[in-house]
Amino acid sequence: MLPAEIFDTIGDFLYDDRHSLLACGLCRPLLPSTRYHLFSDLSVQLSAQRVTSLTRIIKSTCNTISPYVQRVVFNDLARWVFVAGVSDIECAIRKMPRVLSMLPAARCVRISNTDFEHVPQEIIRCLVSYLHPFVNLELHSLHFYRFSEFADLVCSLPMLERVELKRLTWTHNGRGVSNLGRVSSHVEWHILELRHGKNLRDLAEWLGAHNPTPIIRSFYYDATSQSEVYQLRNLLRRIAPSLRYLQVSFPVFADNRSKSDTLRDFIDLQECTSLRSLRYKHILLMPDDAVTTMISPWVSQMLSQIPSDSLEDVGFEFMLPNSEDETCLKELDWSGISSALSRKEFRYLRSIQFNMSAGTAFNSACATNYILDRMPNFKHALRKSARPTRIPAYFASVGIQ
Repeated sequence: MLPAEIFDTIGDFLYDDRHSLLACGLCRPLLPSTRYHLFSDLSVQLSAQRVTSLTRIIKSTCNTISPYVQRVVFNDLARWVFVAGVSDIECAIRKMPRVLSMLPAARCVRISNTDFEHVPQEIIRCLVSYLHPFVNLELHSLHFYRFSEFADLVCSLPMLERVELKRLTWTHNGRGVSNLGRVSSHVEWHILELRHGKNLRDLAEWLGAHNPTPIIRSFYYDATSQSEVYQLRNLLRRIAPSLRYLQVSFPVFADNRSKSDTLRDFIDLQECTSLRSLRYKHILLMPDDAVTTMISPWVSQMLSQIPSDSLEDVGFEFMLPNSEDETCLKELDWSGISSALSRKEFRYLRSIQFNMSAGTAFNSACATNYILDRMPNFKHALRKSARPTRIPAYFASVGIQ
């Protein structure tokens, strides 16, 4: 009989493959692991009839779902308002405490794919009033009328420990940040993606007004104006010691050398003492181009700045013009990258990945060999592969063993 850890590893490897998990569930030793992944999310459809049916299923003696549910998902609330009506949804929400009381492991709530401009305020207030027991909040693909509505939602959960934000927008900034509530200092933030730089600026200003400094573990940014650079640079400096996962999208407005010093300060990593993952996106490589000339030395310089010895992976996403081939890669400071990695001796570094969005003349095999030849100190541990996607994109992956 194999150890239980082996079966757990198999289940973890297949966590996002529903068909394979269902097939593995026929094997008794794999059943707990497959159930853990299959039933980890419970999607609630907000209508009185559906919530009643869900309650009946969970109360059934044949129920095997409730012990495994970790996340409760409310998806597309605006559609349910249109389908079921306001009074029916309010009735469904008032039935939710009974459902939640039968989910002992559910500590996370996710609200996704909703335009709150089309959801009445009374429904939002009613729903939030029953979310107080949750300690993890995930907000994905949401739109608010005002930024203050987002801030009020986050501040309304008294037991909150973790917030995850992905693809959020709002139409208006609303009232000033000085009039908004504050989130407890022990809450961990994971800012994975916002759709517009203006929204990220509003969030940065609000979080920057917190005292003490909020704990931000994951941070993705894409600045598109000087004012956003100023706000985000100040926030990044404050949160640097707590930051573990950072994704940098190079500003598209960098079109002359006069802004290079400002942008270099913007992505200063010298205080990132706990950094584990670093991703650089939208690195433009074009011969004799001012932006490329500015960006070229940044990659190696920033790698040299990182004080953390906990760095586990680094990723680069290059943008090559359609008319160019893999020779554009020579614009990057490869010797500087190799020297920085050798000099820093990141003992936990296990992978470096290069992704290239390229034109029709791009040859992935030649590009991969070109990269590996420019990093001779790691040649004994390199592995390479190429993978096409809908947009011509290829990558070379370097593993540090």
